[in-house]
Amino acid sequence: MEDDVIDESNPEDHAPVAEPAVPTIVLSSLIPYDGEEPPPALGDTDALAVWAVVSTPWHPALLARLADLPRIEPLDSPYTPGPDEVRIVPAGMISRLPSEYPAGADNVGVIEGDVDRLRLARRLLDRIDPGATLDEPLDPIVLDFFALGTARWMLRNLTVAMGHPDNLDLSSLTRETLAGANAWRAGDHAAATNRLRAAFELLTQARERFYPVDAYVVDLCLLDPNTPPEGFASLFEARAPFTLLAPAKAIEALAERAPDHVVALLKAIDEGWADVAGGAYTEVDEPLLPWESIFWQFRKGSAVYCHHLEGRDVETLARRRFGLYPQLPQIAKRLGYRFALHLGFDAGKFPIPPEAKRLWESPDGSYLETLTRPPMAADRPSQGMMLPWRLAKSMKDDHVATLPLVHWPTPVASWFTDLRRVAAYSPVLARWVTLGDYFSMTDRPFEAYRPEVDDYITPYLAQAVARRDPSPISGRVDHARLRARFDGLNWMKAVALTLTIAGPESDQAESQTDPCSEGDGQGEGDSPPQTPLEEVLETGRFVEARTELDRWEPAWTRALARGIVGTTETGRPGYLVLNPLGIARKAVVLLPDAAADLRPEGPLLVAQFTDEGVWAVVDLPAFGYAWVPRQTEPGAAPAAAGALSGREQILRNETLEVEINKDTGGIRSFRVSGEPTARMGQQLVIAGLVGPDGQPASSKMLAEGFEIEYGGPALVQAVSRGVIVDPRDDRPLARFRQRFRLWSGRPVLDLEITLTDLDSAWLDQIASADPWNHFLACRWAWPDSNSMLQRTCLLAPEVTRADHPETPDAIDVSTRRHRTALLFGGLAHHRRHGERMLDTLLIAGRESARQFRLGVGPDLDHPFHASLDMNAPALVVPVESGPPGAGAVGWFFKLDHKAIAVTRVEVIPESEGRGRGIIFHLVETAGHAARCRLRLVHDPDWAHQTDLQGDLIVDLTVEHDAVLIDMTPHEMMQVEVIFR
Repeated sequence: MEDDVIDESNPEDHAPVAEPAVPTIVLSSLIPYDGEEPPPALGDTDALAVWAVVSTPWHPALLARLADLPRIEPLDSPYTPGPDEVRIVPAGMISRLPSEYPAGADNVGVIEGDVDRLRLARRLLDRIDPGATLDEPLDPIVLDFFALGTARWMLRNLTVAMGHPDNLDLSSLTRETLAGANAWRAGDHAAATNRLRAAFELLTQARERFYPVDAYVVDLCLLDPNTPPEGFASLFEARAPFTLLAPAKAIEALAERAPDHVVALLKAIDEGWADVAGGAYTEVDEPLLPWESIFWQFRKGSAVYCHHLEGRDVETLARRRFGLYPQLPQIAKRLGYRFALHLGFDAGKFPIPPEAKRLWESPDGSYLETLTRPPMAADRPSQGMMLPWRLAKSMKDDHVATLPLVHWPTPVASWFTDLRRVAAYSPVLARWVTLGDYFSMTDRPFEAYRPEVDDYITPYLAQAVARRDPSPISGRVDHARLRARFDGLNWMKAVALTLTIAGPESDQAESQTDPCSEGDGQGEGDSPPQTPLEEVLETGRFVEARTELDRWEPAWTRALARGIVGTTETGRPGYLVLNPLGIARKAVVLLPDAAADLRPEGPLLVAQFTDEGVWAVVDLPAFGYAWVPRQTEPGAAPAAAGALSGREQILRNETLEVEINKDTGGIRSFRVSGEPTARMGQQLVIAGLVGPDGQPASSKMLAEGFEIEYGGPALVQAVSRGVIVDPRDDRPLARFRQRFRLWSGRPVLDLEITLTDLDSAWLDQIASADPWNHFLACRWAWPDSNSMLQRTCLLAPEVTRADHPETPDAIDVSTRRHRTALLFGGLAHHRRHGERMLDTLLIAGRESARQFRLGVGPDLDHPFHASLDMNAPALVVPVESGPPGAGAVGWFFKLDHKAIAVTRVEVIPESEGRGRGIIFHLVETAGHAARCRLRLVHDPDWAHQTDLQGDLIVDLTVEHDAVLIDMTPHEMMQVEVIFR
């Protein structure tokens, strides 16, 4: 005890005991819209400034010098400041403080913020602890403290948005946060991390009190083939769950340029925090493509995904570019997809239901579980301030709160980087999941929706004009015709297999691998890999595709002709006309070197000599052939006088009457013979002109000449010539030539439009203008304003009232008495004017084509027949003998239902234990259940229905030479037929 006695003679024993310094500084951030939903027009600059002043005070070097956590106050009405209080105002907003505020805050430090958090932290540290430095770099723990500040701010706003009192355990949060900051300052990073984790858990507990069920954040990272790979490192560093939304070509490009990133992606997928969503090989304009082009995109995409993702399946259908249409769910379902995003992230319009998830149903009844909630842009600073309010709305309205986010790998908004760091600690606002996990963890919705074709508006024409495409309109025509030729080539190979006919034997054909093959494309020996012809076509290399088709098409037609007709020298020289379409038709063909006086015989209905040679109309069975002679049989009766005539301005055949307007050079009237009222009229127009009064003005179409060139017996043909002038000064803007053709026995008017001498000033004007308001078009007009329009959507007719009813095939104008089909041959873009007019766009943007083909047909039960006939001409090959032993007319395959389209016939490669076979792709187009028989020239051994991946669905009944098929409305089906 003696040691404890105070020695009063020692002055040091009288000194007061030193108490540790107690921090008294308070940091307050004054921000706009505190506790209020920001306006939609909030700018990114202001939002970035607000985020910086809210999160910077949470730097651990600052927190370690505070007695309390940083505060947030409204900028427009701040509280009365206390002593030793430092207030931070977002950069550029100091003038928004109340005018009396500085006078009442003489002892208050007011600092204008900075978007650079480290620089702002140094300024704040100098204010609260003069002389202290902040020279250390931003280590990960500092960034985690910043993220804690962002999370606290967003949780505060989420609580307000939910209308819930703040029940955060603030004292515990203060204790854990400040203790973590002091541990960091002392160099104990492990303790700092543990304290941070406890702080994040406290925030999560506070959210779970007012929303005790699951909430999800779905992070969608976009990738396209041109995305630089450098930004991917941040995705893997954060380790927050994400979904890569990438077409297969983008994965292929990433594997070529940065294979290490693909390895890291596969590892992340295995660990469960990464996923891939996609579908097609490239994000092309699917709604305006033929069926088989769409199938190729998906087949190629599946093969590329499988190769680069080491066999992993892509289960979620998604696209960055707009690509939505009613039939997409049934296509995806048959390709093995389970889920989908009913979204597009570039442009276009599509229906958005109020629910976050729906069952997206296609016309045939197939459906996909679908996320329909538009995502927030994670690269926009302004979206960070709106995020709590969006999440609160989902929490109130949805069964499962869902917040999708979308961004490129880089750059991303700073708030998004903070939230990724938050996700590594605790699901404060919501749980981060991949898209696949989101669908797996949430219940399947009960509500289904089936959008109509009019619910989708594509952006393709405007996008093509914006990227200065030289063929924004005619490119679809080229593709449609080349696609039809390629499908015809596949059909010829299937016929050759059925009849055991050898393929092409020319030296040129033997020297290279058949480019029709969809194998690996490897050449012989040291030759480079050869790209399959279908890939050349579907990736837009039209010149190369046309060259290959010009080489292979004649080789295959000659091979088939040899196999069908034989090589005997007996018989008569003639032509074998092949029909690669599954529709019977009266085909128009040019017969090279045929006799000028060729007369009807057998399937040859009529022929006529013209400047181009001998044209003939041949009656062709579906998927069949017809033999016609080269010379007329001696003693044959002369051709009977037909019903074709051309007098004055009127052209006629057996069914149609067309009158040409002598003033404009367009169609004055199109009607069926004997009808009192015209069905349709036509002229050329230029839109986007402005009159002297500043109001829109109409161009004038003026005829300068008209001539009837042929008057039968096979063809009546007339040509009108003239000019399209500017109404303001009658200045010529373009010259035109319209050729009208009626053929004997064909109920379709063929119209060919040729444009020349287009005004250069007008072309410059429309080069970058809105293509839907500045264009040259073929305008159709009809008399009945109550007419109903039906457009073909992937061959199926759909009623439309859209202003821009896009279709490359046909639009049917229907009244109570009759129907008139407008046939476009690949011209896909149309604009409606009122109730009685429709413009088919010919020239817009930088369109380089100057010649266009269209058609008009009355009362067609299935307009897609005429549309296919327009794009796929019959194939003609001269033969030295004939007719074939089987007869002058024959068929190889036959389907006895006109509403079912056969979109593809191809060979199944022969394999061990399996005979030769053929695949048929069928689509029901009328919307009715159908029972049909598919007959073949040889009896098949067996047949079955498969999905688009080749997996068995059901065996089909075979009766002799027929396969019995039942189809549901709008069903598409793949039928495999095997021969031993």
